[in-house]
Amino acid sequence: MNFFAWLVLGLVAYTSGFSIRHFRYKGSSIPNDKKWQYVAIFFVIALVIFALLNLYVMHKAALDMMFVLVSSLVATGVFYYGISADTNNKMNIPD
Repeated sequence: MNFFAWLVLGLVAYTSGFSIRHFRYKGSSIPNDKKWQYVAIFFVIALVIFALLNLYVMHKAALDMMFVLVSSLVATGVFYYGISADTNNKMNIPD
């Protein structure tokens, strides 16, 4: 996978978190337990997606667990940043 593919995957992860924060919880903060539930669900989905990428895109017969685990953790970190950024959906222009 090239650098552009990693950027697109990161953009998808960030946009997923931002969309949940902006559209579902507009004007209010996300409860902490819900935030961790979203992160856990995203981590499991990321594990499945990166395992499929390992098998079908990279054509590796054996599952490369370090690739799947590290990629899923990084994507989950980007998702968490997207869902918990402290802008509180105001989007005010800085002074």
